[in-house]
Amino acid sequence: MVSRWERGSRRPRPRYVRLLCRLFDLPAEELGLVDDDAAPWPTSWSAADEEARRRDFIRELAGLFRIAPIPPAVEPPGPEPWERLTRALRRPGRVDPATVDDLERITTALQSLEPTMVSSHLLLGPAVGHLESVTNLLQGSMTPSIRERLCSLAGRAAGLVGALKWNLDDWEAAITYFRVGMEAAREANDRALGAYLMARAACRPPHREDPASRLQRLRQGWHGFTPADASPSTQVWLAAKEADAHALLGRTDDCLRALDRAESLLARLDEEAAVRPPPPLVSDTWLAGERGASLAKLGRTDEARANLERVLVTLGPTSERDRLWLLAALAFTFVADGEPEEACRVGSTTLSRAAATHLQPVVHLLGVDLPRALGPYRDRPTVRELEEQARSLVARPALEPARS
Repeated sequence: MVSRWERGSRRPRPRYVRLLCRLFDLPAEELGLVDDDAAPWPTSWSAADEEARRRDFIRELAGLFRIAPIPPAVEPPGPEPWERLTRALRRPGRVDPATVDDLERITTALQSLEPTMVSSHLLLGPAVGHLESVTNLLQGSMTPSIRERLCSLAGRAAGLVGALKWNLDDWEAAITYFRVGMEAAREANDRALGAYLMARAACRPPHREDPASRLQRLRQGWHGFTPADASPSTQVWLAAKEADAHALLGRTDDCLRALDRAESLLARLDEEAAVRPPPPLVSDTWLAGERGASLAKLGRTDEARANLERVLVTLGPTSERDRLWLLAALAFTFVADGEPEEACRVGSTTLSRAAATHLQPVVHLLGVDLPRALGPYRDRPTVRELEEQARSLVARPALEPARS
């Protein structure tokens, strides 16, 4: 969109003019955003702007989806995309660099949408369609260097589909896409991508988690990739996920050492290539949130809340997934401190938002695990309201207390 403004093929709409004026603290005339014969832009900011923002976002999203060939259905007919990608990797079939450049831009754009407020269910169709497009091209003829780039893109696209399936709690499908993504990364000789996908595959949704198995895979590697292959940012991510696994096992000292190691790695992190930004995108803010979530699992609620609340006020709409995970962790700190009203307040709001974005692991945390944790307070109206809300979002049997 900004590129179209710069080329002059489209002028910013009034809402964007207001935002640009606020950003640069200059009037629209000085920014060259008003024609001489144009009427002045309105300067008021009303509640209608939020609805306009949503409509604009959907229009821009639809424009992005039209760039890539996308099937009409969420899941394409015939063989699964991972099966077709596997066959294409084994049967090389002319693709020019410009086509790969376009595919790379689309891949990056789709990846950037995964942590936002866009529903994983909505994004899955375009992501699968994009993977289909890359897979089709892999069956054509091309130079070895182009094929390497295309295989790397296929690995990234497969990893994105895997992440969306993970968000939707389709664990078996997620692990399959992560595996085939690692296979594509291996053919592309993209060891850093393979290590990242290996790390993603090691972490299950919380209600399916095996922290000891996660630690083993994160330390020893899996599917031919090891932590030594990881990019600097992935090494930070690995250390944080190790800390989380230790917290789940109740190992306070090991957890804190892993978090300190992550901070040390982050401090030495060089700026990675912007041409093909690799996930994960780590930062001081992100790591502070990870520390808060781990401390919450360890029962160090005061420290946890200090970190979580400090991070939550800084997150924008591009970090909706992080926000929901951190809010879930915050809700459990209130349970641990005997504050059921606050736990329900935070949990109820977050549960609704997680359901809207189809972030099923968080839905399970707040719709199943949180009501169970609030069992001693079940006579409270707010707890009963949370349970009723959860019943509309989660299967009823999952809410029953575990039987010995």
